[in-house]
Amino acid sequence: MTVVVTLPPPVAREPDAFARIRQLSRPLEWLFTCLFALGAALLAVAIIAVLTYVGTRLQVRPGGIQIYIEAIVPPVRSGWTTVGALPWIQKIALAVSASVMMIPALAVLWGLRRLFRLYGSGIVLTHENARCMSHIALWLIAYAVAPTIGHILVTLAGFHDEGWLRIDSAKALALGLILFVIARVMSWGADIHDDVSRFV
Repeated sequence: MTVVVTLPPPVAREPDAFARIRQLSRPLEWLFTCLFALGAALLAVAIIAVLTYVGTRLQVRPGGIQIYIEAIVPPVRSGWTTVGALPWIQKIALAVSASVMMIPALAVLWGLRRLFRLYGSGIVLTHENARCMSHIALWLIAYAVAPTIGHILVTLAGFHDEGWLRIDSAKALALGLILFVIARVMSWGADIHDDVSRFV
């Protein structure tokens, strides 16, 4: 007599590489979460300080702002002034300029947090990863052009700004373009992965 034993279906085992990606991604997700929170807090403090602070720790020098954190603040130099003495139109322009330059950086950190959150959840070779990387690339490009926009804003308000042309803007632009191409390749790879998985 033949006895037929029905076996349960095989349990899909996560590849070792995916398991390592999940383990490495969780700390990075928390790292970028903390950096985002710190950056957002610094932006909020900077805006509040520019709009409300009247002391001498924030001094306006030719071409920018000098921040003093020493216990004893030196007197205001000749040709310098304090942020509190600026007209309101210039204070608002400085606050808006800071926001324009910081928001793309915060968005990049948030995008990285989201990307590693996907990796930590085991979502690796999908269109969602490619879209997330595309968003990071676009925000990097925005970060590259943000100093120019901020310079225009404060210049229109009558503030003399000399520190707007930065080498990190060129680096961010190049990195954004490279990541955008990588995201397109990832999207193509996700299409191939989907096609292959249908036949497995």
